[in-house]
Amino acid sequence: MAHDHEHDHDHEHDDEEEFADELDEFLGEFQELLGSDPEAAMELVESVDESFAAHPLIRIAHAHAVWVTKGAAPARAELEALVAAEPEFSDAHYALADVYGELKESALRTSHFMRVLELDEKDDAEAGFDAGAFQGLIVKSAETALAGLPSPYLERLKDVPVLLEQRPSKVLVKEGFDPRALALFEGPTLESGAETEVAAPSRIVLFTANLPAEFEDEEELASEIEITLLHEIGNYYALSDEEMDRLGLE
Repeated sequence: MAHDHEHDHDHEHDDEEEFADELDEFLGEFQELLGSDPEAAMELVESVDESFAAHPLIRIAHAHAVWVTKGAAPARAELEALVAAEPEFSDAHYALADVYGELKESALRTSHFMRVLELDEKDDAEAGFDAGAFQGLIVKSAETALAGLPSPYLERLKDVPVLLEQRPSKVLVKEGFDPRALALFEGPTLESGAETEVAAPSRIVLFTANLPAEFEDEEELASEIEITLLHEIGNYYALSDEEMDRLGLE
């Protein structure tokens, strides 16, 4: 009898894996469509069968389609309902925080961002995720990206420490910083309209739990670290599209 039970368990596990693969594939297709043809993305997400439709990730996808096609207010209602139904699901809080951002509800946005930080930390602890396992790769990729910069940026950034932290701090997130940000450039930035050249940042922080959460494949992770750093440099120095292009960003 025990053996049969094990067999059932294996079968269930296979079913779960198959469902997860199908879900991944569907969400990939949906994201692509949402960028190019939001109405078609809406039709796609509304055509799924019941086993899919109730899944929280599909509900988030539906809310994103609503947001793009009908606006933030109806998307807000859907996501608030989802958060009420799935209070421990951090992706739902994150999507809702985004919608609040568009609706200029900054206090609500921040309170859901704080919840995301708390839930992501809890989920990692439960899953036994070790951000330290990726530190070597993250440091190496960051050094390679910075070493390959055009000379003015290389000069300015060569003495700036690149630090690793698992996630943004509660203090930062309380100020409205994205708890799932991949990097942070800290220091004085160029004031709009100021004539003076912006100084180098005082430090660059890479978030070691957030980067691998986005990109599981090592090659993809390495290339994403480079893209992240270049984008942060672009934002920090308020570069034009042409200058971003020269950094290889466009």
